[in-house]
Amino acid sequence: MNFKMIFHVLGKMLIFLAGLLILPTIVSIIYKEPNYVTNSFFSTILICFVLSFILHLTTKDVEERDFYKREGYVIVTLTWVIFSLLGALPFYLSGEIPNYIDSFFETVSGFTTTGSTILEDVEKLNNSLLFWRSFTHFIGGMGVIVFALAILPRSPHTIHIAKAEVPGPYFGKVVSSMKQTAIYLYGIYIALTIILFCLLLLGGIGIFDSINLAFSTAGTGGFGVKNSGIAYYNSTYITVVIAIFMLIFSMNLSLIYFIVFKRYFKVLKSEELRWFFGMISILSIIMFLDIYRSYDTPNHSLLDVFFTVSSVVSTTGFTYNDFNIWPVFSKMIILILMIVGGCTGGTAGGIKIPRLIFFVKNAKQSIGKALNPRKITMFKIDGKVIKDTTPLSNYLLLFGFVYVIILFLVTFQINDFEDAISLTVTSISNAGPAFNHYGPMSNFSQIPYFTKIVLSISMLLGRLELMPLIVFFSANTWKKRRKKVRENQKIINNCNE
Repeated sequence: MNFKMIFHVLGKMLIFLAGLLILPTIVSIIYKEPNYVTNSFFSTILICFVLSFILHLTTKDVEERDFYKREGYVIVTLTWVIFSLLGALPFYLSGEIPNYIDSFFETVSGFTTTGSTILEDVEKLNNSLLFWRSFTHFIGGMGVIVFALAILPRSPHTIHIAKAEVPGPYFGKVVSSMKQTAIYLYGIYIALTIILFCLLLLGGIGIFDSINLAFSTAGTGGFGVKNSGIAYYNSTYITVVIAIFMLIFSMNLSLIYFIVFKRYFKVLKSEELRWFFGMISILSIIMFLDIYRSYDTPNHSLLDVFFTVSSVVSTTGFTYNDFNIWPVFSKMIILILMIVGGCTGGTAGGIKIPRLIFFVKNAKQSIGKALNPRKITMFKIDGKVIKDTTPLSNYLLLFGFVYVIILFLVTFQINDFEDAISLTVTSISNAGPAFNHYGPMSNFSQIPYFTKIVLSISMLLGRLELMPLIVFFSANTWKKRRKKVRENQKIINNCNE
């Protein structure tokens, strides 16, 4: 394990975090907030610089040659944990969230774009802290390391870091250069966020609310600045605009790149996109037929369904209506949408559409082989032949295994079965609201501290798609590679003899 390289990169990431914290500090100064709020940001920035300086001193003679996939997993895991631990300090040091575990939960929920909150009254927070909450969604949406890819050491193994952080079963480069791909995708991400900000501004909700909602929508996180969420604005225009952009950010942003450069055939051929909108359309119609009788007008129920489906499938979790009171059938559809989530290369959570495609096609293939054992079939997703389907199968099995463990831990202190099931799903899928006592009109403030820690870990597992954290805690990760290399070389020599 190349610890010097790991600490070297972490030192640079701490400088990056300090730079990000400058923005909410400026907001605090602009709004002339109390000194204790502004100082909480200054103190956190100072801590980041001190830790970075210490790491820099210990990694002056860093060597890049011993940089492997396991180092990438460790860097990703430690970066997300450190960002969450230090990102919680402004909430805690300012006293706005006086308990550190609550501050940590809120920050993890922000960076992982989950959007679950422990705050009973969001509007009591100072503007700079509201801005920081929403900004964590924007930072975590596409990944903090991919965003900072330019400062990472040049290495042929850099793509392993990106793969460890970017959500989805695969990471596709739109151009040959990994660095250039990150620049293009983040350019699209920022451009779409600016467009959304301008559209919200046209809706008359003000600059501060517009930029916060734009950040939360772009990261598909769901933190708002009003207690009643999107319903506060009482505007069909705002509701529809946010619903549309939640779906856009749930798509593979590479497709936006192809649209910009007029490579429309790539978009039309996207099987993932067809499945995504096909699933949304079918389940929305079914849900509408299930609930429309309980509404005064069909238009109202149609808007509620459209926004709710967009919010849930994108795992944004914006509060608009109380789907907690909907029929059980519709709630089951919502649960399915939470688990599936959006597309690869977008900012949504869940297991992702390609894995759903694999699950359905694999079942169909298994039935076909049972009827005709000699039949030879090729497994394709988006026209690409998947020669080795083991990683996809393993992920689904691992997801189920981890889900059961998290559920088991949650039930230590959560006695209601519906609460436990929905809390586990919403945390590991980074979806936001749960059902029953923790529905869209409630918050997570009453959850015991042990369960909050478990759910925080679950959110990190879901955002990093299990593997980085699991590899991090694996004993094999920390074994000395040189010893392993010598053992392998000895085996090879014995075979040659």
